[in-house]
Amino acid sequence: MSEIWDAYDSNLIKLEGRELIRGKSIPEGVYHLVCDVLVRHADGSFLLTQRAANKHFGGMWEASAGGSALKGETPLQCAKRELFEETGIAADKLSELERVASPENRTIFVEFLCVTNADKAGVKLQRGETQAYKWVSYEDLMRIKKSELLTERMQKFIDELGAKPAPGRDMCVDCAGGVINLRVGAIILKDGKFLMAGNERSDYLYSVGGRIKFGETAEEAVKREVFEETGVRLEIERLGFVQENYFYGDSPAKLGKLIYEVSFFYYMKVPEDFEPVSMSFTEDGAAEKLVWADENTQQTLYPAFFRNGLSNPDPGVKHIVTDERYKG
Repeated sequence: MSEIWDAYDSNLIKLEGRELIRGKSIPEGVYHLVCDVLVRHADGSFLLTQRAANKHFGGMWEASAGGSALKGETPLQCAKRELFEETGIAADKLSELERVASPENRTIFVEFLCVTNADKAGVKLQRGETQAYKWVSYEDLMRIKKSELLTERMQKFIDELGAKPAPGRDMCVDCAGGVINLRVGAIILKDGKFLMAGNERSDYLYSVGGRIKFGETAEEAVKREVFEETGVRLEIERLGFVQENYFYGDSPAKLGKLIYEVSFFYYMKVPEDFEPVSMSFTEDGAAEKLVWADENTQQTLYPAFFRNGLSNPDPGVKHIVTDERYKG
């Protein structure tokens, strides 16, 4: 039985009462939906799959899982199904990257990003569709020959990824038995609350953000971190706080180590339709979550000044120094 698809206009608005059949011609001005998922592991590598030899373009590599949406499927439902069918990776949340209408192909492509902590050796290939897979670094992805990669769309997407040099390593260095960190945090306010992150191993909440990577500015870092942790690209409103903080690490890799951290906290511009989706992991692999908090939130908050310091912000930049060495 042939696949049945929904029909859309160029703005991805469903044309009620119309349907399309796979293999049949699509009228001019009518589109069908195709979803692609770029898969990035929590360690920064990307998944490539190789098309089966008996298929059209057999032997070529694809940097995404995906396919046509079935009748009644939303883009997100289609992306999740195709990802699972082609790789065995079950993703609760995906982040939409872009939508591209192709009039010549009568197709609207919706691109998603999946950030996963799945077992890299546990990818399950779809019989008859793919014959091999490999995980490659960001740098190797940039070096793939165009003749080896299947679609022009994905080539263009990878070219855009590579248009700017990839950020280097985290600005985190050992020093005299301790650690020095350079970090950014996002102040994301909506409906009287502020957005915080947490994870399955910790009972406290912390700001959305992370370490600056060598080669990027603090502003570049906070925009990258917001996108990685919420799936939404936000612009900066202004710098609000600079914090120097001495504290003792509690992650497995830094347990008990004295850490000196300098953090830059930026107020972000938040649109009315902002709907964050958590897709990130801690450095030791714990899945993260997003929580809207306020001054009455029961959990401990880091930084502590978020609890009472965001409701009536100073117009300038406030410098804060905290030191846990002398607590109690």
